[in-house]
Amino acid sequence: MPRNRQQIPKAEREAVLVDSAWELFAVKGYKGTSLTEVGKAAGVAANAVRWYFPTKDDLFAATLDRLFLRERERVEADPVIGGDPRRQLVTFLADLESYRGLHREAYDRMDESPALADVYSRMREWLEGRLLAAVASRLSEGTDVEPVADMAHVLFEGLLVSARELDRPTEEFIDLLMEALVAVAAAR
Repeated sequence: MPRNRQQIPKAEREAVLVDSAWELFAVKGYKGTSLTEVGKAAGVAANAVRWYFPTKDDLFAATLDRLFLRERERVEADPVIGGDPRRQLVTFLADLESYRGLHREAYDRMDESPALADVYSRMREWLEGRLLAAVASRLSEGTDVEPVADMAHVLFEGLLVSARELDRPTEEFIDLLMEALVAVAAAR
């Protein structure tokens, strides 16, 4: 006998909504997806979607957070990458390159949505942490990598939200970025 909706745990219902929303956001983008469509895809009324996610931004943030956490966990657990921050960074960015439009939409909405700002901030901090660790591994012991943090922040903002197609593979782009940051840090 199928379970009554009241018997389904809240986290399980939220997961179904997030999965359904992700499929729509990935295909139609933020602007092209409505809460009504998400509800239909998940088999619930649009008002039920609002019960779990009061705003479309809250649902969008939950979908991006799940994407980020899944990809981050996959990259961090990959034995081939072996904890190498440069390889983690390259793999993460290359795997998510097709979703840059969603990053851009989240970035555009951050000022109006604390939930999106939080998710985006955590993702950016992880990316910058990987980059700074990779840069630090190429510098002499004791070299201060903190001066490159602001530069890394600006470069990642551009990489994540740019509509411009990269004219080189992600790995090559990251290596060029790291060379520039190593040169800046070493010169200080």
